[in-house]
Amino acid sequence: RKSRSASVNSNNSHSNDVTLQVPITKSTATSPTPSAGSIYFIAGMFDGKEKVNREQPPMPTTEGVEYPRAASWAAGNCANVLNDEKGKQLFRVFLFQSLAEENLSFLEAMDKLKKMKSGDEKVAFAKEILETYQASINLSSSSMKSLRNAVASETLDMEEFAPAIKEVKRLLENDQFPRFRRSELYLQYLEELLPRNYAEKWAQSFESLLGNHVGRHHFRIFLRSIHAEENLRFWEAVVEFRSSRHKANAMNNLGRVILSTYLAEGTANEVFLPFGVRQVIERRIHDNHIDISLFDEAIKHVEQVLRNDPYVRFLQSAQYIDLLGKLKSS
Repeated sequence: RKSRSASVNSNNSHSNDVTLQVPITKSTATSPTPSAGSIYFIAGMFDGKEKVNREQPPMPTTEGVEYPRAASWAAGNCANVLNDEKGKQLFRVFLFQSLAEENLSFLEAMDKLKKMKSGDEKVAFAKEILETYQASINLSSSSMKSLRNAVASETLDMEEFAPAIKEVKRLLENDQFPRFRRSELYLQYLEELLPRNYAEKWAQSFESLLGNHVGRHHFRIFLRSIHAEENLRFWEAVVEFRSSRHKANAMNNLGRVILSTYLAEGTANEVFLPFGVRQVIERRIHDNHIDISLFDEAIKHVEQVLRNDPYVRFLQSAQYIDLLGKLKSS
């Protein structure tokens, strides 16, 4: 995708005076190569020649944020991070770097539209939203049709916007939020906040290590160095699988992906299991008998493999010792 997301800017967060910036499309992007960390945008809605240099959104500071608060952003669903001012700003930076900031900006624009009182003002702003985002957000044809119908009407029917809003929220929830939780950006922010005593607990508890985002990240790097990373990747995939227990289709899809990625013979990430365990999983998936217990025996084996040797070696590794040296005592 050639276009960068549009953004919603306002000098006053409580004001309805909102300026939208239109992303460059393939046909109009004629600017010189931008400097690192910046992107070129069309400044005016109808002026395709005027461009402005747009910097990356600023990183949120860690001031006033404790580790448990930041760690909670990865728990549950996307609302956890969007409902926290600093979490939302960190997510915005991630989306910018992923060329997907327009999704969050569109939802923010829709929220502003809902709060507007003046009918004429709402109609004008709705048209501006359509003009700004129709080329940069990925919507189904039916949702885009509803969006255009709503804007074409003299009296805005907010229900016509609902399908587009739902699709964009689903994209953030199912695609971009999971990638944010695993991103270097988020993990580095967490590491800045991690108290030393948290990391010290990992030496007494394997469960504490696996249950900590930063701990798992450094354990993964160590496992990669000893060619055993696939075991932790499988463990994380099963955690994600179990978290989808209320979504039958997602659970079925994830189960099959895990089987083909980690348990299929000869795959680059193959996890070796005791005789019969993989066959039971294959049979249950083939028979569509997929539930939260599908990988229970496999995960027990993998946890034991990780605990027996790699965990002990990690605690003696430079990866862990160097991290302890960087962390501040709480």
